[in-house]
Amino acid sequence: MLSFTLFIAVVAIFWYCFPRRIGRKVLVTSPMGETRYSLSQPSEFSVSGADGLTLTIQIENGRARVAHSDCPDRLCVHSGWLSQSGQAAVCVPAAVSVRIVGGEAAVDGVTA
Repeated sequence: MLSFTLFIAVVAIFWYCFPRRIGRKVLVTSPMGETRYSLSQPSEFSVSGADGLTLTIQIENGRARVAHSDCPDRLCVHSGWLSQSGQAAVCVPAAVSVRIVGGEAAVDGVTA
């Protein structure tokens, strides 16, 4: 009985610590519209935003980030790597957002 309880505890810990990543994609929204990209395919591409600003989006190892932006303060670049459903990086001057969608959203202290 003790080994079964221990097994259930280990499974529960892994289930909590390693959420499902199946079906997650990167949703890039810009003045040109919305485009979804797979997180399973490494890539790097440019997105044209408002006022002639350009962002470079990088996808690798199941995560995405804004690698470069022409905007003045580069807060979108400082958002870092996005890997959990619901995480986003937004460039307000360029009117571009990069968001992880699909799978299960991570629960934090605010939403718990």
